Amino acid sequence: MLLSLQEDLLLFEVAGYGTGRASEARREERRLVSKRQLNERGNLARRGKVPGRMKLAGSAAVCMLLLAGCRGSAREEECLRGNLGQYRLESLEANAPGGGCRARYRDPDGRAAEVRVRRGSILEVGEEAGPPFTFEKRLVRFRAEGEGIRIRWHGRERVVEVWLPDAQEPRGPVLRAYLLHFPSDLADQAAVLEDEVQALRQESRDAPRDPGPHLKLARNYWKLGNTIMAAQEFQIAASADPGCAECYFEMGRLYRELRHWDLSIRALRKAAALAPAESRIWLTLGDVNYDVHNRQEAELSYRKALSAGLSPTEEERVRKRLADLVEGKFMFEPLPKGP
Repeated sequence: MLLSLQEDLLLFEVAGYGTGRASEARREERRLVSKRQLNERGNLARRGKVPGRMKLAGSAAVCMLLLAGCRGSAREEECLRGNLGQYRLESLEANAPGGGCRARYRDPDGRAAEVRVRRGSILEVGEEAGPPFTFEKRLVRFRAEGEGIRIRWHGRERVVEVWLPDAQEPRGPVLRAYLLHFPSDLADQAAVLEDEVQALRQESRDAPRDPGPHLKLARNYWKLGNTIMAAQEFQIAASADPGCAECYFEMGRLYRELRHWDLSIRALRKAAALAPAESRIWLTLGDVNYDVHNRQEAELSYRKALSAGLSPTEEERVRKRLADLVEGKFMFEPLPKGP
């Protein structure tokens, strides 16, 4: 241990990091120690071995010489390296398309998890990210995507997304690890929203026929979990402006979340009639009809969504569902196993 410390001091002095003038005796001692160690290493190198202390000392010197670079890469690292529970790290993109990083994990049973971390605002994680859900005392939002779910939250000035393609609700060690590393601050958003609600109430009183304040109020109530007031404000906004496709679209999404299928379909049909070129309206209408096994309207809505244009991911999902609709697969559900 003493030799290793003396050796490190010598390396730092050679690199220009010495802090004072050593005595001649001390210099001579270091020289002798260094010479003896170099001789030993030469013998070991010829036999194909490298001492552990040499690796550590060399790493310390190199990192000291490149200190700024070492620290810079640590700051840029966002996604978690290594395995998380039974999930093994498959790939990591430090600069993923759209910014931030992306990491993919998979467990021995083939279940996958994909994570994206990027800088962003807490306002980006609104009701469109799904209803609030408390996972191990942390508030997140999640919504169905394909056959799985996408979970989102905000923490440490970053927006974190976890996609679990085989899950029905938030769970697992990948989500747990990222929530520990990026603690959710969505609960803090409630106080901000309450203040906005008070201001918007006054604004809506000042301009009762303006749908804007009512639409914003509805969104804030939805974020706060007050779905009754959210539905009421959506209705007021639509009454103030009967041509507001966005009012009916968001109303339909809210009713779908509440599982009021008839009200959801009615609102989404109205939105589609007002904005027939909006693919997201047709897509949501198709999803609701698929949920309630309304085959004919689901197929029609999905084809309209494809014609209006979808992202590659959504297009793949819709085409798979259309194939299931044509074959009638979605009409059948597996019976529970008997005793």
